[in-house]
Amino acid sequence: MESDACQALTSLIRWESSLDGLIDAANRCDRHEGPPVRLDRDAVREVLQRCISGELDILKLPRWAGAIHMLDRVEINEVDVEMLTQFLFEVSSPELFEPITVDVCRRWISRMEHA
Repeated sequence: MESDACQALTSLIRWESSLDGLIDAANRCDRHEGPPVRLDRDAVREVLQRCISGELDILKLPRWAGAIHMLDRVEINEVDVEMLTQFLFEVSSPELFEPITVDVCRRWISRMEHA
C-alpha cells in the first residue's frame, strides 16, 4: 500500500491523468501513514509549461494547486517552502489574487527560475 500511496501523491504532483481521479486517489492515500512526497520547483514548472502549451486545462490549475496545498504528506524543501507555498495559495485562490492565465503561469515560471 505504501508504494501505491506514494505513487498516487506523485501522480497528482505531476498531474499525470484526469484531475478528479488523481485528487480522489491522493486524498485516500493522504489519510494513511507513510513517507512524504516532495513538491519541487521542477514539478511545478512542468505543470505550468503543460498548462501554457494547452496539454493541461489551465482553468483546472487552481483545483490542482488547492488539492496539493491541502495534502499533509506533501513536503517542500526548506529552500523553496516560502515560494511554493505562496504559489499554491495564490493559484488556488484566483478570486483573492488574479484569474489564472498564460501570463500568470509564465510569471511564476520566471520567478521560480530566477529565485
